[in-house]
Amino acid sequence: MEYLYKVLDFLKNKKHIEAIIVAVIAVIIIGALAGSNAKSNSSGGTSSSGDAVVKTRPFILDDSDSNSASGSSSSKADSKSSTSYKKEEEGSDIHSLLTEYYKEYAEGDTDALEKVASPVSDMEKSYIKFMSKLLDSYEIKEIYTKDGVTDGSKLVSVYVQMHFKGIKSAAPGLDFFYVETDDSGALHINNLYSSFNQTNKENAMDPAVVSAIASFEEQKDVVDLQTEVQKEYNEISLSDKDFDKFMSKTYPSKVKSWQTQYRKDAKAAAAKKAAEEKKAAAEKAKADSTKSSDSTDTSSTSSKTIYKTTTKTNLRKKASVNSDIIKTLSKGTKVTKISTKGKWLKVSYKGKTGYIRKMYLKKVSSSSSSSDKSSSSSSSDKSKSTSASSGPTEGKKLVLKDTVNVRKKPSTSVKRINLAYKGDKILVIKNRDDGWTKIQYHHKKGYVKTEFLK
Repeated sequence: MEYLYKVLDFLKNKKHIEAIIVAVIAVIIIGALAGSNAKSNSSGGTSSSGDAVVKTRPFILDDSDSNSASGSSSSKADSKSSTSYKKEEEGSDIHSLLTEYYKEYAEGDTDALEKVASPVSDMEKSYIKFMSKLLDSYEIKEIYTKDGVTDGSKLVSVYVQMHFKGIKSAAPGLDFFYVETDDSGALHINNLYSSFNQTNKENAMDPAVVSAIASFEEQKDVVDLQTEVQKEYNEISLSDKDFDKFMSKTYPSKVKSWQTQYRKDAKAAAAKKAAEEKKAAAEKAKADSTKSSDSTDTSSTSSKTIYKTTTKTNLRKKASVNSDIIKTLSKGTKVTKISTKGKWLKVSYKGKTGYIRKMYLKKVSSSSSSSDKSSSSSSSDKSKSTSASSGPTEGKKLVLKDTVNVRKKPSTSVKRINLAYKGDKILVIKNRDDGWTKIQYHHKKGYVKTEFLK
């Protein structure tokens, strides 16, 4: 029942449902959650890490690298929160990005959607596919933007109309997006700040951005736009009884059915995953035992790296999202790395070889064994091992143990381009001899002090 509350709370945040539906939702929640305590709405209360979110002023946690970082970022977010709406013309980069997003959303093509927005969780993918069965299309009416927290980022309001199948009137709504610019200059939707994730908190969010969004939604021009869209919705609801019935009764009922089925499927998938992991662990233990007993060649060296999928993903014939799909792998499936090709890994799975994007894989283990012919070669290998262990493994994703600054260049005196939080994942690109490591974090490349990555 807690999950039902989250889903219904999410629908309110999407602003696609008017005040009368909120009343219907309240009745459903009261009936379903009798005796339980309701949780906070995503726009207030606490962040996913438990830190209080201050709506009127963004904040950033101090990191291990610099104690002055949080002040500069907060000041920047405060100054940008007062800017006026900028209307995006049709054909602009942001307009084109969101046109593509809504097209793939309405079609339920989550693979294509992830090219313009990420990350998209399994639960949100399920919801998108559910919505695509109800929708014919989205129609963008107007797009307004304000500057975001970091350079090249935008807080975006989209006045959009939803065309439901079999319903004559389109439902007006107001969507929010957080758009960023990657290292190549291309725009990308940071889906961490989607209404879905803000409600369900599946992935950790930067408190500074969360607070900036809260402040943004309270600004007069934003509130005026919300009021204008709500007024239009109310007028349609009063004049079109079929529309009103669908939005107030049919739609919420279908959402409830979706969440029930999703919970059932998720429970079955978790049980299947646990069984597969248990089987894989037993097979690995058996293989390791055989390998140990058969290792008699004193000059041999062998190694392999095992990865597992972090979400449901496709094993493709070539390193391209347009390539044929060999097999769709469920979350938690283990594969063996063969080689690296750009943003892809060539892997093997049950006798089949193909490619998977690095962002959907996590390294879980690597094994190696070697014997040397002489003490001199053993000493040489030991020296190499010591050198290699001085920094994190290149090409490997790490979970940060501390909150750290990401710099534009390898120096504490240059501008910070981002703040990576404890528990976030980064991709190690290259170790340097000067005490810095080049990394990739949220589609952007930068530098972090190596000492904070050990």
